[in-house]
Amino acid sequence: MKLDKKTAGAAIFLLLVLLLFFSRTIYTYNMPQVTGTKPSRGTLNKLEISSGAAKRAENENIYAAFSGAAGRVYVREGERVAEGQILFEMDFNIPSAERRLSEIDNNISKLEADIRSQSSRLNSIREALSYESGTSAENIPPDSWLIVMEINKIKNVLADAQLSFNYGMLSRNDLVNAENNLKALLYKYESDINDIEHSIRLKQIDLASLRLTRDTADETLRGYYNNSVIRAPSAGVILDLYAERGKYFNENAILVTIGVGSGFIVECNISLDNNFVNPGDTCQLVNSNGALSGIVGRVRPSANGKTVTISITSDDVSDGETFDITFEKGSGASFTLVPNRAINQDNDGYFLYQIKRRSGIMGQEYYLERLNIFIGDSDHQNTAVVRGITFFEPVVLVSDKPLSAGLTVTLKNTEDFFEN
Repeated sequence: MKLDKKTAGAAIFLLLVLLLFFSRTIYTYNMPQVTGTKPSRGTLNKLEISSGAAKRAENENIYAAFSGAAGRVYVREGERVAEGQILFEMDFNIPSAERRLSEIDNNISKLEADIRSQSSRLNSIREALSYESGTSAENIPPDSWLIVMEINKIKNVLADAQLSFNYGMLSRNDLVNAENNLKALLYKYESDINDIEHSIRLKQIDLASLRLTRDTADETLRGYYNNSVIRAPSAGVILDLYAERGKYFNENAILVTIGVGSGFIVECNISLDNNFVNPGDTCQLVNSNGALSGIVGRVRPSANGKTVTISITSDDVSDGETFDITFEKGSGASFTLVPNRAINQDNDGYFLYQIKRRSGIMGQEYYLERLNIFIGDSDHQNTAVVRGITFFEPVVLVSDKPLSAGLTVTLKNTEDFFEN
């Protein structure tokens, strides 16, 4: 059966089409397949998301004014309290403090009595030693008059001895003994004066010390009465409650921490190369309860990058509540931008693979040229190219195989840059 010329021609044409298709498929099979993009003009929009927990910006601590054990406790951690509300009681050993104060008062009374007695004795001796003959005995206290009589008795003995000695009835030795007896008696009373004065000074020192001790004991007792009931100094939330019934606390030990006011501090970490978050910036804090606006107060380096301190104000936030925190800032200037994924780097610096078109053995084909660039700032999507791009031709965004300059490639999104 002879073939019709038209049928044969159609068969040959179909064969040529198939051969061309398979030839082109085989030719492009091993080529890298790339997706292109174009540089654009625009602003950088920097974004970083972190997380952190809120804590009260202002706390008030209540410390133990005196050592003692906690009594009844009326509040729990997390409870909101009003100013002046009773939080708990303290059990102080008031009977022991009262006994201590009474003992000190007794010791003070004894010392004061001793000082008065010795002062009276001291005055008696001084008045007796200053007594002049001829003074009426009515003007001298009885104790002093007894000393005067004793001294006068020795003086009379000495006068008699002197008279007997003058008449030759007494030896000089006996006269000297009589004189020495008077000197010894006067010396004895002078010595008594010194001893009594010294004793009074010591007792006055002890008395002053006891009075200071009494003041301390009295202050302690008053403090026991005044601090037996602990009240909230301000309205707030009980953050930490250390007081437990029967638990003993030393003086100045912390008993409770109250978070006051509606201000909170949130701390979070950001990357070390983040240079767009600065004090005074605003940020958004979001959780399941809603969204809040915060103000950046401090940015400081830390072991994990940078630590940002944020201030928020809310009556609905709880201590320890966690938030997702978004920092976002747009640049004021416009730049030539390329996607971050399009940028390559080697020992010679940063570069792009620029996509070119030329005529090849299979028709129009696409190849790559290296385009060296200098980059500036960047955000989470794009990087600013400050030098190297003078026109907006397509560059490689992603590739399924390694690339090099001069390589022929298959362009997936040809229609975005070149006509069909």
